[in-house]
Amino acid sequence: MSHDLQLEERQRIDEAIATLRIKFVDTLEERILDIEALLQYCRTAENRSRAFQEIARKAHNLAGVAPSLGFDAIGDAAREAETIAGDTSASPASVVQRVEALLDEMEVVLDQDAI
Repeated sequence: MSHDLQLEERQRIDEAIATLRIKFVDTLEERILDIEALLQYCRTAENRSRAFQEIARKAHNLAGVAPSLGFDAIGDAAREAETIAGDTSASPASVVQRVEALLDEMEVVLDQDAI
């Protein structure tokens, strides 16, 4: 493959990744609202287990996608939130703390995108 073709292929890949990053950022506000709603839902003990399971699922998704698009801080926070939300022995306060840290990282990206 010639150098020009390699360069063109690399540019196409970079453009595709940039498009995916934009789409990811465009979904962050909705993801934040979903997770915040789950945090509200888990305020009662009877709903907590289901809400934490759903938070763990959403965090798992973020932990996989975010780093591949260059959002490592979201990925790290999501991995921590996923782990603790899936830990039935974790205190609800510690789960909420980790989930709020994830939300903070997501909001940082939204704030940077708005600039």
